[in-house]
Amino acid sequence: MALVRHVIRFLTVISACVLVSCIDSREEIWLNANGSGRAEVSYSLPAAAARFQGGEAGVRRLIGEFLKKTPAIATSSFEVVTNQDRLQIHILATFDSALDLKEISKSKSLGKLPSSATHLAGEMSVDLHGRSFAFSRTIAPGKALPGASFLPPSQFKGRNLTYIIHLPSAASESNATRTEDAGRTLVWDYPLAAAIRNPVTLHFKAKIPIPVWAIAAVTAVVLLLAYFALRWKINARKRLRESSLAAD
Repeated sequence: MALVRHVIRFLTVISACVLVSCIDSREEIWLNANGSGRAEVSYSLPAAAARFQGGEAGVRRLIGEFLKKTPAIATSSFEVVTNQDRLQIHILATFDSALDLKEISKSKSLGKLPSSATHLAGEMSVDLHGRSFAFSRTIAPGKALPGASFLPPSQFKGRNLTYIIHLPSAASESNATRTEDAGRTLVWDYPLAAAIRNPVTLHFKAKIPIPVWAIAAVTAVVLLLAYFALRWKINARKRLRESSLAAD
């Protein structure tokens, strides 16, 4: 009987891997010059895979708790719906500072999600050096889907992971698979079959442009200083003239 239970458990794990291996994802982030931004995340997976997390309602509860308990996320909304045999997950979120995003991969709220979600979120590093912004994120779909590396490539046919980041200025460095909008939009497209076998890393560096309000403020200060310098010069000449007349 013990052997039978182990066999059944093994077949259940393998079935879960086969189901979840049919995953598609698209993540898109818009980053503003002041470091704030918004994100749109979409995942599609077999509806049968949701049974392991309490079905559609269980997945909805997990995502809702995660978004609510993640401080880096300012506002959010999401939907989880079943369309025929696919479970569609769509999340919208805003954040006040991109520097806080790196804390998501270490947050307690992420730790309460299934381990597969942790590996799909990946490890993030966000650093600011002067006006240079550096971002790196390593995602390990192979760890998120244990056993998937033993499946035939045909199992992943047509399945892709897509990551898109819109920057306020062109990236000075990136490993994106393609760029758009004169380097301001970075796109990483990975076939799921390739991502399963090797972790993928998204990386870029970009200069943070000076906001218009800052340019206006600096201009105003320069004009004000110029005005005071001119007034001082005029008054100095006037005092010098008055001193000369008084001496005469």
